[in-house]
Amino acid sequence: MPWLNLERRIAVVFVGLVMLVMLLMLLLVQRSGEHIVAAESQRQIAAGRMSFEALVDQNRRQLELAATVLSRDFSFREAIATQDRPTMISVLQNHGSRIGARAMMAVALDGRVIADIQQQQRPGAAFAFPTLLGAAEADGRASDFVRMADGRVYQVVVVPILAPVRIAWIVMGFPVDHAWARGLAKSSGLDVSLVDAAAGRVLASSLPESRHAALAQAAPAVQEMSGELVLDGDHYQGVALPLGQQAQVILLHSLEKSEAVFKELEQALLITASGGIVLFVFGSLWLARRIAGPVNALAATARRIEAGDYSDPVEVKSKDEIGQLAASFENMRVGIAARERKITRLAYEDALTGLPNRVRIEERLDSLGETAECALVVLDLDRFAAINDALGHPVGDQLLRQVGARLAGQLPPRAMLARLWGDEFAFLLEGMARPAVQAFAQALLAALRTPMEVEGQRLDVNGSLGIAFHPADGTGLNALLQRAELAMYEAKRRQCGFMLAEEIGPGPLPEQLSLIGEMRDALEKREFVLHYQPKLDLASGRIVGAEALLRWQHPERGLVPPGLFIPFAERTGFIREITPWLLGAVAAQTAAWRAQGVDLVVSANLSARDLLDPGLVVLVRELVASHGLPPAALCLEITESALMEDPTLAQAHLEELAAFGVKLSIDDYGAGQASLAYVKSLPVHELKIDQSFIRSLADSPKDVAIVRSTIALGHALDFAVVAEGIETEADLAWLRESGCDIGQGYFIARPMAAAAFGDWVAASASPLPGHEPASI
Repeated sequence: MPWLNLERRIAVVFVGLVMLVMLLMLLLVQRSGEHIVAAESQRQIAAGRMSFEALVDQNRRQLELAATVLSRDFSFREAIATQDRPTMISVLQNHGSRIGARAMMAVALDGRVIADIQQQQRPGAAFAFPTLLGAAEADGRASDFVRMADGRVYQVVVVPILAPVRIAWIVMGFPVDHAWARGLAKSSGLDVSLVDAAAGRVLASSLPESRHAALAQAAPAVQEMSGELVLDGDHYQGVALPLGQQAQVILLHSLEKSEAVFKELEQALLITASGGIVLFVFGSLWLARRIAGPVNALAATARRIEAGDYSDPVEVKSKDEIGQLAASFENMRVGIAARERKITRLAYEDALTGLPNRVRIEERLDSLGETAECALVVLDLDRFAAINDALGHPVGDQLLRQVGARLAGQLPPRAMLARLWGDEFAFLLEGMARPAVQAFAQALLAALRTPMEVEGQRLDVNGSLGIAFHPADGTGLNALLQRAELAMYEAKRRQCGFMLAEEIGPGPLPEQLSLIGEMRDALEKREFVLHYQPKLDLASGRIVGAEALLRWQHPERGLVPPGLFIPFAERTGFIREITPWLLGAVAAQTAAWRAQGVDLVVSANLSARDLLDPGLVVLVRELVASHGLPPAALCLEITESALMEDPTLAQAHLEELAAFGVKLSIDDYGAGQASLAYVKSLPVHELKIDQSFIRSLADSPKDVAIVRSTIALGHALDFAVVAEGIETEADLAWLRESGCDIGQGYFIARPMAAAAFGDWVAASASPLPGHEPASI
C-alpha cells in the first residue's frame, strides 16, 4: 500500500486543515481580544453611564415625591403657618427618619431657615444655597448635589409648601456616601466614586478603601471623554461626570474582567484544539475508509434540505450502511417537508379564514424597505360583538369567513389582506397614491353594506376604517397599526366610515397606553367606583340632587385621576362599555336612597359616543323600569362638544329621552361652541355654567357679567341654572342674590362615596351660610 494513498492523503489534508484553522483561530482570538476588550469597555462605560444618570434621576424623582408628601401634611403646613418651630422640627425629624433623610429643613420664602434638624439652635439663618432656591422659584422645584456644613455631599431637593399658595420651601437631603456609591454601582454595573477634585480626596466610592488614595491621584487624568488609569496594578476604563458644583463622579470599568473572558476562551480553544487534533487523526483515518461517492451524494442532498429544497428524492442504491443512511435521509426529507408545510401554514395563515395573519403581513411590510411608500388600512366590523353574543360564536365564525371572502374579492393588484384578530382585518396596499387609497376605502365600505346570510339569518355588516401611510405615519407594523387603529376608533366614534391617521393628531401618551388593557379588567373587577357631589337649591337651602362622578381605585396606581383615563376611554370607544355600568350603578343608588326617604335627582355625565349610541334610550328605559324609578329621578348631563359631534342625531336622542321624562342638562355651558339658536331648540331642563366662570367671580367683572347674563338667559328659556365650582361663601351669596337656582362645589361639599354621602345628608343639620339647616 503506497504511503500516500487516498485514505492517508485525506487524513493528512483533514488533519493539516484542522491544525491550520485552530492555529489561525488562536491567533485571531489573541490579536482581536484587545480591540474587542477596548470596544466592550467603551460600550460598558456608555451603557453604565446612561444607567447611572437614569438612576440618579430616579433618586431625584423619589426624593421629590417624598418631599411633596411631606409638603402636603396638614399638621406640618399648620406649623409653618403658625411658626410652631418645635412641631416643625418634630415633623421633619419623624419624616426624615422614616425615609432615611439626614438633612431636613424648612426655608421661608425670603430665604431664611425656619427649621433645621441638623442645626436646631440656629433658626433665622440664611439658606446656604440661594441659587437652588432661585431655580426652585423659576421651575417650581429644584434638585442638586451640594456640600453642607458638615462637609458631606448631599443630594438635595427643594419643593414648595402650598396652602394653597406657596408659603415656604421644604429642603430634603440624602447623604452621598459609600453606601450610595455601592448601590449605584450594583445597578449600573460600574464602580462609582465621588471625588473632590480640588481637595484631591475621595468622598464616596464603591471601590475598596485601599484604592481611594490612588483614585484621588489619578482622577485628574479622567476627563469627560473616556480615559484609562491604573489602580494598584488593575487597569480601568473610566469617565468623569460633574456632580453639582464641587465634586465629580468617576465611573470605572475593570479591563481585567473583560480580558478574563478572552483568556478563558484562549485556554479552552487551546485544549479543544489539542484534543480535537488527536481525535481527528484517528477519526479521519477511519472515516476515510468509509467515504465514497454515496456520501458525497448524501451530502449534496443534506445541503439542499438545509437550504429548504425538499423536491428531489434521495436515491437508495444499496442495502448496506450507506444504503440505510440514504433511506433515513429520504424519510427525513419527506417528514421535514411535511412539517415545513404545516409550520408555514400555522405561522403565516389565519386558521379560521385562511387569510394571511399578522406575522405574514409584517414580513411583507419589512421586505418593502423603510422608504417604500404604501398604506395600511385597518378594518373593524361594527356591531360584531352584538351579533356574536346574540347568535353565538359558530355564527360569528361563519360571518367572519364570509367577510374575509368578500374582502379578498376587493383586493387590488400588489395588495395583501390579513386577519389580525377578532373582527379586525388589515390591507397592505403598495404603489397606490392617497386618492386611490381613499377611493379603495369607499369601495370597501360599499361592498360591506350588502347584507350577508348565515344559517338563514340576514345580517347587515358595516365597518370602520383607519388608514396610515408608510413611512409618513411610521416605519414598522406596530407603529402603523397603532396609528391606523386610533384613526379607525375615531372614524367609529364619528360614524364617518374612514379616517386618515394624519387627521387625528398624535397618539396617546405611554402611560395612557398602559391603561388600555387594564380598563377592561377594572370594569370586571369592580375597581371603578362612583362618588357623589351634592347639589344645593340656593333659594331654600335644601339638598335637591347629586352628581355622580366616576373614579378608578387602581390596586397599584391608587386613585387614577379621571382626566387620565376618561378622555382616552372616549377616544378608544371603551366609554360605551363603562357607561351602561355607570348608569346602572346610578339608578340602583338612586332607588336605594329613595327607599330610605331621600328624594334626590341624581345626575350622570354622557360622552359624545354615549349620546350618539342608538341603544342609549332603550338602556335608560330598562334601568328606570328595573329599579322602579320615576324617569325624572335621573338627570343626564351632556357637554356642548358632545352635542356638536352630530347635532341632528343628538337632538333626536335627547327628544326621545325628554319625552320619556328623564331630565337633561347642558354641562360646562359657555366653554363649548353650541350656538344660542341650537340651545333654545333642545329639550333640556337646565344649564350648568362652566366652573371657570364661577371661580373668577371675585376677580373678573367680565365673568360676573357673563354669569349674570347666562342666569337671565336660562330663566328666559325656562331652564334651571346650575353653578358648579363654588368654593367661597361670597360666591354662593352672590349667586343666590343673582337668582341662580342650584349650586355645586367644594364650599358646599366635596364629592364623596355613596355611604358617606348618605351620612352627610343625614347629618346636614348645621345651616349653610344664609339659610336654616339643610333638609331633604
